[in-house]
Amino acid sequence: ASVDDKLQDLIAKSDVIVKLLQGQLDLLNVQKGKVEGNLAATLTEREETVGALEAVRAEIAAMDPKLIELENRIAVEQDAAARTKLETELAGLNAQHNALVQDEQVKLAKSQTLERYIEKGKTWVDSLQNQAATQLVLINKLQTDTKQRVVLYDALTSSLKTAQQQDVAHRINEIGVKTDQEAQTAMAAIGAATNAKMADMLEAHEDHMVFAREILEQKAKADERFARRFAAIVEKHDKNAYGE
Repeated sequence: ASVDDKLQDLIAKSDVIVKLLQGQLDLLNVQKGKVEGNLAATLTEREETVGALEAVRAEIAAMDPKLIELENRIAVEQDAAARTKLETELAGLNAQHNALVQDEQVKLAKSQTLERYIEKGKTWVDSLQNQAATQLVLINKLQTDTKQRVVLYDALTSSLKTAQQQDVAHRINEIGVKTDQEAQTAMAAIGAATNAKMADMLEAHEDHMVFAREILEQKAKADERFARRFAAIVEKHDKNAYGE
């Protein structure tokens, strides 16, 4: 696949994951909002609970002197009727005291429970904030990567085309140079061959001349022999000197 095809595939995949990340980021923000709202309500509720707990403790503390006083009076009271009245009053105060103590325990347990969930809520909010931040960083990074790659890869594609064109041009030049060299070599060879043939031809002229002279000499000798023989024949003919 070409660089452009790979880039388009990368952009498509990046777009898909960005949409998934954005959807999850939106969900994280919704959950974070709920947890933050719940944490705020829990903090308010615990504040109210602690206030009520302190009020109950104040009531209990205020009753302690009364209880001690009644217990002391009962201890020294000699009259049965008066003692009974004091004990009845003490029983009533003890009932109120026990109810307050029970209410204190309930409010204390509630305060502790709320306190635990406040700490959990803080942890949840912190975690959701971290997740959302990371999610946002990834989204921005992928978007930035895509934007930058579109520009850089486009330039790379142009550069690759340029390199291919230049490579073709260099190859054509190399072929041209090689062809020129071959042509020059061929022309030089043709010239050399022509000169060699010319030299051979000129050198062969001497042989031709020697051969011609030899033939002429042989012809001259033959003519001379013929002339002598012909002269002898003529002489015999003219003198009728046959058989001599």
